Amino acid sequence: MTMNEEELIKISMIAELADVASSTIRHYTDMGLIKVGGYTEGGQRLYARTETVERLTKIQALSKRGLTLPEIKIAMEGKSKSKKILIVDDEQEVSELLVELLKNRFPDWQVRVAGDGFTAGRLIGEFYPDLIILDLMLPGVDGFHVCKQIREDPLLTGIRVLAITGYDSQEMKDKIIKCGANDYLAKPMDNKELIERVQKLLIP
Repeated sequence: MTMNEEELIKISMIAELADVASSTIRHYTDMGLIKVGGYTEGGQRLYARTETVERLTKIQALSKRGLTLPEIKIAMEGKSKSKKILIVDDEQEVSELLVELLKNRFPDWQVRVAGDGFTAGRLIGEFYPDLIILDLMLPGVDGFHVCKQIREDPLLTGIRVLAITGYDSQEMKDKIIKCGANDYLAKPMDNKELIERVQKLLIP
């Protein structure tokens, strides 16, 4: 969204809206975590209201998860060479196969596993993956619900979702894409095709 004069407000107003000290906002600006939208005639910084408050909220959330400011900057800019993948599947054999496949192809990447939707919800907040390989038929909270929750959380907007299922149908595909999945694969998966889909989602 292009910043215009009506959207730009002073640092004191941003600090009040986001409940953050003005000095903290200046520090984040100097680090490049948030952007200046313009300046007053006197040279004071102006910021886009909605965009800046959203970024400050995300910075605070990532900080609470234990990330340092440099790590937060990498997470928000998506420039980390070491990607993080969360596999969510209740079939242990499938998870183990995917872990082995991904670690062999991308040895510098981090891969973690969740066996159900509840565990996935906890790990998403702690691990903050770049990509979730999500089985749709999970015990407890199914993959559709997990995907919908991810898309409803503004702090998780950068996470990609590759849905997988053994119950392949056009209806199933349409339903999960509608829930916000970026791509879809049917089981049993072709290893080469899986790697290609992962690369497409994570390596522009």
